[in-house]
Amino acid sequence: MHYTHEELVRMALFGREMFGRFDDEVGGDCGFRRVGFLVLLAGDELAPARRVVEMQQRLGIDARMLTPEEVLEIEPRLAVDDLVAGTWEPDSGHADGSSTALAFADAARREGADLRIGAEATAIRGSDAGVTGVETTRGPISAGTVVVAAGFRTPALLKPFGVKLPMTPVRHSIAVVERTPDFGAMHPVISDRPQLGYYRPEGERQVLLGAHDPMEGAVDDQVEVDKPPPPKETNRLMERFVRRFPAQADAAYRRGYTGTYDCTPDFQPVLGAVEGVPGLHVAAGFSGHGFKLSPAVGHLLAEQVIDGAASLIDIGMFRVERFAEGKLIESAGGYSVRSLS
Repeated sequence: MHYTHEELVRMALFGREMFGRFDDEVGGDCGFRRVGFLVLLAGDELAPARRVVEMQQRLGIDARMLTPEEVLEIEPRLAVDDLVAGTWEPDSGHADGSSTALAFADAARREGADLRIGAEATAIRGSDAGVTGVETTRGPISAGTVVVAAGFRTPALLKPFGVKLPMTPVRHSIAVVERTPDFGAMHPVISDRPQLGYYRPEGERQVLLGAHDPMEGAVDDQVEVDKPPPPKETNRLMERFVRRFPAQADAAYRRGYTGTYDCTPDFQPVLGAVEGVPGLHVAAGFSGHGFKLSPAVGHLLAEQVIDGAASLIDIGMFRVERFAEGKLIESAGGYSVRSLS
């Protein structure tokens, strides 16, 4: 829940609370594990980190600053020689993407939703007077309200309405590593700011290694194609992990995979109603943060569609028109690393 913008912190908090009581709110198992979230900081990030933690505390989040010595108290296996501080969220953790998606789908079916898995949306029907439906590979669907949440394919669907949504598809690599048998208990989710990497536990013995910078990867518009990670990228991810966990030089690489981020110019999402086209809404451009924000996104868009306004936050800052107006969202706290803004 570590962001410089209060709107994103509130959205992440909403998501964390839903993941924590997922079975009661949605039904099913999202695979949430409360292992804590540890941010490791270099010198130039100390001031903005303090501002974020103060904001989190004001919003009721259990978060605090750490000295390098206190970082070692939480995770003693780390190398901390290049750190000046850390932050700690004990209530945070991680959930499973597939389990969460399936549970949301099952809940939607129970409420009467008609899910058409595998159908491709090819066009939105309508004009400036408003939307009338969607064209798909399985025939047309009539609708007076359409929410476009199609990732990198969103701009093409909006273009016929004169909506310009700049978006870059960046393919990211994940390395799956098995920790050595003597590693011990599971470590927290770790954001390694000095190395621009992150380490997320997977199961009992494995860890997912990824890159923080949303632009660290190749631009690739073949977003639906499954591609293996380049060896140079998995090697870089593993080098970062071993640098931070020196005793893991013998950790075993098990597999890797890739997926694309739908990156906007300011690396912030596009949310809400499209001006001048009644009934047309958008949720895209998450730049790598869509999963944790997904509960809040669904809540916000539902309020926008039904009530005409969202109550959790003012989503006006995320409007699609900001790009045409040249009013990109800027970092609110001085972080130079894009993934924390």
